Amino acid sequence: MSEDDNPILKEFLIESFENLSNISDELTRYEQDVSNSELLNSIYRKVHTLKGSASFLGLKKLEKITHISENILDYLREGTLNLNSNIIDVLYESFDTCLSILKVIENSAEEGDGDYSELLSKLEKTCSGDEIENLEELKFQKYEKMNNSALENLKLPENVTPITKSNNIENKSTGAACINRMKDENTSRKEATNKTVKPNQSNLKKFNPRESLIQISEKVEKNTSQTQQTMGPRTSLKDSVVRVNVQLLDKIMNVVGELVLNRNQILQFANNFESADLNRLAQQLNVITTELQTDIMTTRMQPVGSVLNKFERVVRDLARSQNKKIKLEISGQDTELDKTLLEAIKDPMTHLVRNSTDHGIELPDVRVEKGKEETGKVTIRAYHEGGQVTIEISDDGNGLAKAKILNKALSKGLITQERAERLSDKQILDLIFTAGFSTAEQVTNISGRGVGMDVVRTNIEKIGGSIDIDSTEGEGTTFKLRIPLTLAIVPALVIMSGGRRFSIPQTNLVELVMLEDNEKNLIEKIHNSEFYRLRGELIPIFRLNDHLGLVEGSSTNLYEENINIVILNADGQTYGLIVDVVLDTEEIVVKPLSRKLKILSLYGGATIMGDGQVSLIIDALGFYNTVNTGHILKGEEKDKSHAVKTDLGVDITETLLFELADNRPYAIALSLINRLEEIDSSIVEWSGDIPLVRYRGTTMPLVSLEKKLDLNIPSILEDKSVKIIPALVVKIKDKYVGFVVKEINDIAISTSEIDFDSSDREGIMGTLFVNEKTVTLVDIYTILEKSGFVSRDIEKGTAFKNQTILVVDDSQMYRKVIKDLVEEFGAKVLLARDGLEGLEVLKKEEIDLVISDIEMPHMDGWSFAKEVRRSSHNYKDIPLIALTTRFDQVDLRKSKEVGFTQHLEKLNKEDIIETIKQLIA
Repeated sequence: MSEDDNPILKEFLIESFENLSNISDELTRYEQDVSNSELLNSIYRKVHTLKGSASFLGLKKLEKITHISENILDYLREGTLNLNSNIIDVLYESFDTCLSILKVIENSAEEGDGDYSELLSKLEKTCSGDEIENLEELKFQKYEKMNNSALENLKLPENVTPITKSNNIENKSTGAACINRMKDENTSRKEATNKTVKPNQSNLKKFNPRESLIQISEKVEKNTSQTQQTMGPRTSLKDSVVRVNVQLLDKIMNVVGELVLNRNQILQFANNFESADLNRLAQQLNVITTELQTDIMTTRMQPVGSVLNKFERVVRDLARSQNKKIKLEISGQDTELDKTLLEAIKDPMTHLVRNSTDHGIELPDVRVEKGKEETGKVTIRAYHEGGQVTIEISDDGNGLAKAKILNKALSKGLITQERAERLSDKQILDLIFTAGFSTAEQVTNISGRGVGMDVVRTNIEKIGGSIDIDSTEGEGTTFKLRIPLTLAIVPALVIMSGGRRFSIPQTNLVELVMLEDNEKNLIEKIHNSEFYRLRGELIPIFRLNDHLGLVEGSSTNLYEENINIVILNADGQTYGLIVDVVLDTEEIVVKPLSRKLKILSLYGGATIMGDGQVSLIIDALGFYNTVNTGHILKGEEKDKSHAVKTDLGVDITETLLFELADNRPYAIALSLINRLEEIDSSIVEWSGDIPLVRYRGTTMPLVSLEKKLDLNIPSILEDKSVKIIPALVVKIKDKYVGFVVKEINDIAISTSEIDFDSSDREGIMGTLFVNEKTVTLVDIYTILEKSGFVSRDIEKGTAFKNQTILVVDDSQMYRKVIKDLVEEFGAKVLLARDGLEGLEVLKKEEIDLVISDIEMPHMDGWSFAKEVRRSSHNYKDIPLIALTTRFDQVDLRKSKEVGFTQHLEKLNKEDIIETIKQLIA
């Protein structure tokens, strides 16, 4: 419609589109819960509104369809009509037709010349079916009940006798006639209200005992409305809400983007001048711009439930058409996402849901034969994770057959035999995203697992998102979509390489690693490709200068001092990017590349930096797919390369190095540290002898390590001249504890054995070599116990006598801590360094319980638990305890999914012992 169109018609269309969308969702939910009368009433009210509006605007076809649909809903409300799938189907068809008519009206301001006689015939047939043969009797009973209820509360004139069925109505025909008379009277009243009539005695109606409660209520409502008008307007919810065109929001967002660019330039300009006023004004501009940016982004955010709830209908219709029983579970509907992105993910998600329903879930008899429940389950879950919105679509159906996928890819010539031998399980599953790939036995008009999946991935990646797949044959498939919150303004890491600046979105950033000159040997070469060992796992490494041609030839010899590695994650693949300099993090405004440059998948766009220079934005996934040529190790190569370090009994320990007031080097296991903070000494408060600070909405105590280690040296907490206090923050039992140190030095990796015998005091675990220096390893467990944050008084005994417990952990330190703890209760403890070793021990030994870490090389804890649970050996049902520092809701849920019995914190010895007691008992 043009801008000059009838504003009333515009408002009608906006309201009607929204109502029809809600009706479809509510009808699906009502079919699943027919006892929810409020849902039915809500649907009825919306249809009634649509009918009334259509009548007012003279939309005869729309009015006719909604009128009969309203009658059907009214019969359902009265209990006159019994709900069944056929009635739901015809109502769906009715509302779909209404939607089509509205779209025609939107384009032409007219209903069009569509023929809806077939639909009207179905609706009429539903209204006059056998299910409602006693309609007139039931309708009279309803009116009689309502009238009697009204009469009980009214004082009637003495000469008026209430009408009841016993003294006025003898049969059904009389009841029908009464109803008709009531309708006629109601019609005449409405006609009378449209005429100008002078009030006189002849116009006044006598009290009518047949007048229904509904009609009485209408009068009361009318009088109340007139009273409110005389009292003045009343504030309502609709008066506080205004509809805004999305194009206007897009325009405002673009303007805010330009403002952010100017803000960045002014801030950089102000930093170059020693002007207090200029810096003050620049900071004020920064605050205002940030607030404006946040507010305008908030206006564009919408709950994903507006998209997810549509799939109730999709799953329901597909299940009926294929004679399947499917239950759809949706959670996280309140998770918000930018409206533009919400629109962009509709089609990809629809395709994935249809895939899960069509080829994922089996027929009921097939599921029963497999030992599954007759009703299949499709689950859609949305949640915030790592600054993004994650949407999971999973089913408990067939799953994907990796061998079948690989054979199909080979037969179609999509991969070579040589490459097929090098593919990991995840890479085999990723083949379904190849253009033209399909494993479907026959093409259907619904979907084919794999057909169009390349389009799904392409559309998700266009908006800066990613899609990952996890599938177990015979058990089900899960697709995980990661979507950025917004596209316009994103936080990014700015780096420099070859004299040029580049930006990398923080959504892809895992961590930063700096290797000093004596650590360059940690970069290994295999088949002329470079790899870096990150916590025991080899990841591919790429040199940005080489691959972008920023320098001639190899840049291997350019790094005479430190090597900066940016660790990135692209669609589940972790790799490292060697750059010259890591500059800073900054909010950037993403500008699209020109058409001529869009073929370069290395880049995801460009941005303008604070000095006005252009910086290209590196697309983490596009870069990896472009430059990766054989950086994936075959399984045996991984095993071989790992054996050099681990099979000889050498562990890799990643630690955080720091100094205390005695200027000696100390270390704490890096995985135990939650955050590193610099605390302003002015905000430190004291409660008795305990220093406290406000931290993340709670009170965090500060612990002096010098005091806990009995060094007899004052901590920097006692030095009034110190303005900034470095602290290592540890989280235990949802409480933060800050360990105060003199200086935080670096993160280091050590492959040396820990010398536990070198411990000379409580709180010291031992020593290890880091960069050819002896470093004291602090026993964080004992420090927490001495500080009173965890219990020290665990009663020792023989509770685990005659029990054999397997501890699976890649850290020598953790293995010793847990081994010592459990042996104090009489158990025999066996050790394994990763999941593969753990499986071998389970095959050879009789184990009563397993305690496993999550993050391990070779095979992590998730995979280890899966293998145990799917095994046919006698250890299949053994109790499994996940013992880790990863303790958020996502990890707790995943632990349960893969088969862990319990998920516990490594720092909480008391819970560990109590849980073991319960499981062994």
